[in-house]
Amino acid sequence: MADKDLTESPVKELLRRFLITFLLGVVVYRLGVFVPIPGIDAKALASLVTAKGGDSDGLGALLRYANMFNGGAIANASIFGLGITPYISASIIFQLLAFSIPSLKQLQKEGESGRRKINQYTRYATLLICIVQAIIAAIAVVRYHDGDNILVRTDNPLYFIIQSVVVISTGSMLILWIAEQITRHGIGNGVSIIIMIGILAYLPSSFQGFGADLPKFLGIVLAALIIIAAIVVVVQAVRRINLEQQRRVQGNKVYGGAQTTLPLKLNQANVIPVIFASPVMVVLGFAAARFGSSIGLDQLFAYGEPGHRYLFAGLIIAFTYFYISVTFDLFDLSNHFKQAGFFVRGIRPGKNTVDHLAAILKRITFVGAIFLAVIAILPELIGTAAFGLSGNSSTVLLGGTGLMIVVGVSLDVMQKVAAFFLAHQYRGLSGGEDIASARKPGKRF
Repeated sequence: MADKDLTESPVKELLRRFLITFLLGVVVYRLGVFVPIPGIDAKALASLVTAKGGDSDGLGALLRYANMFNGGAIANASIFGLGITPYISASIIFQLLAFSIPSLKQLQKEGESGRRKINQYTRYATLLICIVQAIIAAIAVVRYHDGDNILVRTDNPLYFIIQSVVVISTGSMLILWIAEQITRHGIGNGVSIIIMIGILAYLPSSFQGFGADLPKFLGIVLAALIIIAAIVVVVQAVRRINLEQQRRVQGNKVYGGAQTTLPLKLNQANVIPVIFASPVMVVLGFAAARFGSSIGLDQLFAYGEPGHRYLFAGLIIAFTYFYISVTFDLFDLSNHFKQAGFFVRGIRPGKNTVDHLAAILKRITFVGAIFLAVIAILPELIGTAAFGLSGNSSTVLLGGTGLMIVVGVSLDVMQKVAAFFLAHQYRGLSGGEDIASARKPGKRF
């Protein structure tokens, strides 16, 4: 009877989904962030991760970058230290491979069954990436020594490494299971929700250090609001290409002649180029600080330096073009138009259509890439030039990666909620479909 009551009202069903999302994403996930790995000195690791004066330290920068996306899990030496990033890496790898390996591309075209197989392969790759990253992390914490600051005190390093690999890999796969349950029974995409929760959980600590300096704090908040507004405008912007269907006459009837549009998003690559470029810059900074200090490379790649900003922006633009060229198959799109009988108004089908779409895509990709690059480095410029916050962690959080993920996930959740109510309204108008059977627990929307 309770299930029946929940399915009678769309508001109750939506509340149930929000409650599941809150319990799994906020309660379970955030509690796991505070469960430490046995054998690690959590206070020593936290002091290394949250050190304010170590922005030129490559290892500290690498840990702080990962700590932001994991909601402080690394600073807590948590079993969730890897977060959902192994699954994201595996998904991006298979997304790129699907456009370069014919068998995977054919599997992608098989519909739901092909998608399930690719998801299964992605999970296997996620587990493999988890094990590799866990081994690297365990060896790194065992071998780290900085004076009296020792992260692991053990007489059996091999036992600690094996134990940590099992615990960390299990924690990361548990996060993946939580994300899948949110996708199935909650609101929105579970992976995106987990990432957004981690970033928002890091938000309070990113504003530490302002003290009683209220003008600087309000200035940072105002800058964040302006950047959010710009992100919303660009994320929602599309370039619509008019399409027409060929007409054919059979007897006294005319078939076809329909008109539609092909929407090309201005930011077609979303935040993936920033995700690609950020760890590359962190690794370059780590290598420069460790091996290139004698020739000044550590200053070139140090956070806050002009060279760091310009190189970061250049990598974002390069990765944007690379991602679009790999994932957007214009010949396949042109063949779909041809099979459906559609053509671009004023353009002949075939190669002319491909060249026309390529020219449009090149222009909007340039605008989208410049936007990503500006959004990524603008908070740092504002923080250092206007507020003198060089090295402050809030400028990292206000960067394109964090804000774009939060804004993008929020917009996605809003669109799914609107689609949910719209679908319920259509069911009510049709009057012929049983809502309880149409909206079973576990059905995505």
